[in-house]
Amino acid sequence: MDKLHYKGWDIIPTALPTDDHKWTASCDLARVDADGEEVFEGATMQFVRDMKEDAIAAACDEAIIQIDNIIANPLVRMV
Repeated sequence: MDKLHYKGWDIIPTALPTDDHKWTASCDLARVDADGEEVFEGATMQFVRDMKEDAIAAACDEAIIQIDNIIANPLVRMV
């Protein structure tokens, strides 16, 4: 899946198959500011689902929540 754009941020999902025939997905977040692109790797936890699309959707939903939280409180930085 390609990047998704949300409120000036890029959501970059990654999905991989598991040994038990399920899918695990997480998202990185990226934004461009005056200093260049800043990427927050592993911004979401891993979501395991039976279908790839469901795993990606869960991870992207979590990424959107994290972006909204950062926007609401800009002093919060992800580690």
